[in-house]
Amino acid sequence: MRITLDREMGGRALGTAMRAEQRQDERAAVVTALRLGWSMADAYHHAQTADLTGRADPPATAPAKLSNLTELPGRHRLGMYLDGVDVALIQIAPLTPAGHAAPSTAGARRATGADREPLLFALDELNVDVLRWTMATNHRIGLAYRLGRSLADTVRRGDAAELVRRFGGRHVQLSRWLDELASVLPPYSAAVVRRSLAAWATAVGRATAGDPAEAGLAELARELRNQGDLWQDVLTGGLHPRDLLDEENWAVVARNVIIRDRKLVVQAARGIFWPVLAPLLVVLLAVVGVSAAAAAGSPTTRAAVALVGLGAGLIAIWRSISTPTLSVAAEVNRPLLESELVVQMSARIDRPLTAARRAARAGRQRVPSEGGSKYVARVSGADLP
Repeated sequence: MRITLDREMGGRALGTAMRAEQRQDERAAVVTALRLGWSMADAYHHAQTADLTGRADPPATAPAKLSNLTELPGRHRLGMYLDGVDVALIQIAPLTPAGHAAPSTAGARRATGADREPLLFALDELNVDVLRWTMATNHRIGLAYRLGRSLADTVRRGDAAELVRRFGGRHVQLSRWLDELASVLPPYSAAVVRRSLAAWATAVGRATAGDPAEAGLAELARELRNQGDLWQDVLTGGLHPRDLLDEENWAVVARNVIIRDRKLVVQAARGIFWPVLAPLLVVLLAVVGVSAAAAAGSPTTRAAVALVGLGAGLIAIWRSISTPTLSVAAEVNRPLLESELVVQMSARIDRPLTAARRAARAGRQRVPSEGGSKYVARVSGADLP
């Protein structure tokens, strides 16, 4: 009997460990798929805009330093994007069922040349193959691929008209995908990016309407790519948004949580006083009064009996109420703390948006030159009456 029980417990523990390992593998695959979608979008945009012909003649002398990423020829940089696609496909492949071969970048590599059209068709065909393969492998892996690809297209550098088009409703679908993937993305990343997306959509809407208090579309478009780099780092686990918080952010979180806890305590006390505490106190006072009246001895002895009974009764009431109250408070306080952390982390992640607004304010406050001597200081705000 004991051997059978041990086997059952061992089987359950093994099953739990296997499920936890599969869950961890799925989370890693989701992050990899998001990075894969981003790489595919970057590869297609690079194929549309970069010079892929390469240098006809090698340089006569060796470069003074090793080439940087931005200095790579267009052909080599496209190859780097396709290498990233290959690595991501290899990492996701273990989760695919048997008989489902992973897509290949061989067609896109063969189509790389002076003519862009065959390459663009090959990249789009590769994108369709990857989309079908990831969706068939795991629904959330497919969503992560679509999310990475759409985010990369959203934060692409462009003019003001493109910015308005990108935030004309796309962020709503991106937020839905973030909600679906929140449990398999790095902690806090989905909530932080979703809140940041909403802030950018609001800023673009106000700028389009001509709100003078908001940054202009030109400033927003200039900072959007920097914002996209932060989103990518957060969603892929390269940057934990909590690491950006400083002492001031933590102080704000603590203050807000304490204020909200105080309000909850006051509301809870009002809610349980009359239906719970008041009857218990009436019964306690009645019992203490009867016990003190029935006690033999001097008035001092009776007062001592009443005080001891009252103290014991209050302690019993506190123990009966405090345990469930504290457990409920802990469950309620956790989401309150997390929501406050998300607000502060989103504010720290939105540094490019803050920079755009600061640049817009500086541009509006700049006084145009009206001539005059260069040796005479211009009138500043402090000199005005």
